[in-house]
Amino acid sequence: MILRRLTEHVKDQNWFAVALDFLIVVLGVFVGLQVNNWNEARAAKARRDQITAALITDLRDAAGAQQQFATSIEDGVTAWTAAFEAGEMPPPFFYRIEGSDTAPKTWETLQQMQLTDMFDPATIFDLGFYYSELDGVGVKYIRYVTFVENEILPNLKRDPAVFYAADKSALLPEYAANMERMEDYARESARLRIWANCLVYRLEAKRSFEQTCRRANYVLEGMPAAPEVVP
Repeated sequence: MILRRLTEHVKDQNWFAVALDFLIVVLGVFVGLQVNNWNEARAAKARRDQITAALITDLRDAAGAQQQFATSIEDGVTAWTAAFEAGEMPPPFFYRIEGSDTAPKTWETLQQMQLTDMFDPATIFDLGFYYSELDGVGVKYIRYVTFVENEILPNLKRDPAVFYAADKSALLPEYAANMERMEDYARESARLRIWANCLVYRLEAKRSFEQTCRRANYVLEGMPAAPEVVP
């Protein structure tokens, strides 16, 4: 329609009408492109918001579970130590997680959604690093709890002395080492919780960061508030 009219105006040498038709075409294309760009930007923002909400939910759930793990293990070790120092021979304290022994594979699912255009490089790196560590700590827990299920649980109904050296002064080395692995797991859980809280702060801030949540700088005692932890 516009092309036919433009052709007629050119034949008539009506240059004002030609210019007007050309302007209408250009404006129409421009408006169409802008509307398309706005729709794409809105869809991208909605997608980013959904993925960010999923990450925040997962990180907060993980932090809550990690806090529970660390607290339960600390309380259990304290009670075991008190009983042992009182002259009793309690079985080695152990900790078993209800349900699955490992965390859900959230990051593996989200990695299929092209996250590089949604978050800054530092946040992408930190998320990948965190979830890699989460998986690695889960593998270490599997090794720990396998010993519990194979070596401790079958002996719980026997004389507790089976867990102790001949002079009853200490746990046998294998059981003492297993309790140490459990305490290592508690410390790793506490560090992961701090890391998860830092990532939640960054995701909620909705801005770019040049540095990662530096795990090596975390302390378990007297940790400052999240905004101070994040560089």
